[in-house]
Amino acid sequence: SSDVCSSDLPLQCGRGLGPCLRRWLRWSLTLCVLASGVQTAWADKFPAKPIKIVVPYTPGTGSDVLARTIAQSITERTGYTVVVENKEGAGSLIGTLQVARAPADGYTLLMAANTLAILPSQAAKPPFDAIRDFQPVIKVATIPFVLAATPSLKFNGVKDMVAYAKANPGKLSYGTSGPGPAQNQMELLKQVAGIDIMETPYKSTAQAMTDLMSGQLSLFPSVLSVALPHIQSGRIKALALVDVKRSPQAGDLPTVVEELNIPNYTPTPVWYGFVAPAKTPPEATQVLSELIGNAMNTPEVKTRLLTLGAQVTLADSARFAADIKAEFDSSSELAKRLGLVK
Repeated sequence: SSDVCSSDLPLQCGRGLGPCLRRWLRWSLTLCVLASGVQTAWADKFPAKPIKIVVPYTPGTGSDVLARTIAQSITERTGYTVVVENKEGAGSLIGTLQVARAPADGYTLLMAANTLAILPSQAAKPPFDAIRDFQPVIKVATIPFVLAATPSLKFNGVKDMVAYAKANPGKLSYGTSGPGPAQNQMELLKQVAGIDIMETPYKSTAQAMTDLMSGQLSLFPSVLSVALPHIQSGRIKALALVDVKRSPQAGDLPTVVEELNIPNYTPTPVWYGFVAPAKTPPEATQVLSELIGNAMNTPEVKTRLLTLGAQVTLADSARFAADIKAEFDSSSELAKRLGLVK
């Protein structure tokens, strides 16, 4: 319809330009009005059935809690039913592919995080394209990593950790759950600080945290919400926030940027947002963005975010798409430099 409404005048009318022009204008105007009516009617009826948010991680994770909090807020305040479905496995790949292959009708969303851009950046044959296979809807929040250490280690800050790692190459270990933001941030830190720390893969955050508390693991980059209770109880200790700014939930804990002062070193926090299958109608994307954005500004959701150590970071579809592209590009560069592409 937009092509019709903005097309050039037909040149084939020849000498009968007057009558032909009038007929063409009536025809174009009719199509534009019809198209506008269809779009308005479509938007007025959306959503007409439950919206599903797929969380590609286990229940209780930051993504899951955030998705359920937003879903509950939308359902309670608007009457539109929003359900959450956990489809964990393969480092978020199973749930991500499910959404990529879902009908592009606005009724299936993915609770996305950095892994959406990181997974394909580290694969020689990517299982999906973070840019072409999804339609960004809205970015909603960020949560910083905290670099946590087992209490038995003698150092208490990231400066001393770097000094120890340089004096004892290969003796420290850090835990991750495979390709993702934690691994990327640790490998970047290792590179810019010039230290050798061994990566130890884990199937779950819970197991890594257990080994950290027992001393079997040296370091673990954890989202603040998961680490904070253990830090407060003294079962693990916090060295620094892996971020560019401090967090109100972390008290006086400094950032790695403050502590190390390394030029051109910019760590990236965990971000969360919603994406839909590619070619989802823009009318649906707009409605979904408004529903989610309004939910993010409710007192209930803001309170829940505080308990997660998260901060509201709203970005519209275009800005979110640019953020995903930037994350993919930086992760691709890091993966090639470190030989992480498989």
